[in-house]
Amino acid sequence: MPTLYIVGLGLSPGNITTEALGIMRTADSVFLEVYTSKGPAEFINYLRGIRSDFVLVSREDLEDRNGEVLMRELEKGRDAALLVIGDPMIATTHAAIAVIAKKRGFKVKVINSVSIVCALISQLGLSPYKLGPLATITYPRMGVLSMRAYEVLNENLSRGLHTILLLDIKDGGDFMNVQEAVELLKKMENIGKLGIVSNDLMVIYAARIGWDNQGIKISTVNDVPDMGDTPHTIVIPGLLNPVEQDYLVNILGANEELVRRHTAFISRFINKSP
Repeated sequence: MPTLYIVGLGLSPGNITTEALGIMRTADSVFLEVYTSKGPAEFINYLRGIRSDFVLVSREDLEDRNGEVLMRELEKGRDAALLVIGDPMIATTHAAIAVIAKKRGFKVKVINSVSIVCALISQLGLSPYKLGPLATITYPRMGVLSMRAYEVLNENLSRGLHTILLLDIKDGGDFMNVQEAVELLKKMENIGKLGIVSNDLMVIYAARIGWDNQGIKISTVNDVPDMGDTPHTIVIPGLLNPVEQDYLVNILGANEELVRRHTAFISRFINKSP
């Protein structure tokens, strides 16, 4: 029975597991997608050194055409591997492909690796037990701005939970940067008027987590730093315990006064929530 392997590569070549390497070398056909997450050129070149004949697949190949390029290989009796930056099931696209393959009678095996979610929490010294639901800040579609990220942020902060805000990808493949994301958050605040997007709110700006040139800066919505090349991510902490505060200040260089203002802001936000 042919098998579809959905293989997580992690965030850098050093994250690739022995199991993933074995599948890359032995699968009959290997495909790589880099539209749900961005991989630096050196990462792609590293992969070519392992398996030079892999085929790049696009959003259209996987979403609009339901992964037919993969299904054709499986129908020929060939094992196929879909390589994914990060952990494969963070993106629902890959879950949909797995379901299609399974319904057609093929085996499916998921190979896990480091995701942006676990890497971020680890790099920032935040407790995973206090991580609330994730959300994505999206570009307006057909003139409509989705408020989902703002709503999730409100729900999380009302419970003192940390929020990871992933950033959208344009149809052409360009990734949203933190400046664009904050402008959209401010527009959501103007609509929602819940008092979330405030200069007392501490924001952690992260770029290229897991890459050699990753960047982490801590500031506010009114002082957005230049984070350089994408991909970017925004993390807004909830109520911080003393260990988390110490880590942010002593390891990541957060301003102590900003940490105090943020802690007081979140405490007030929790107390006013129904």
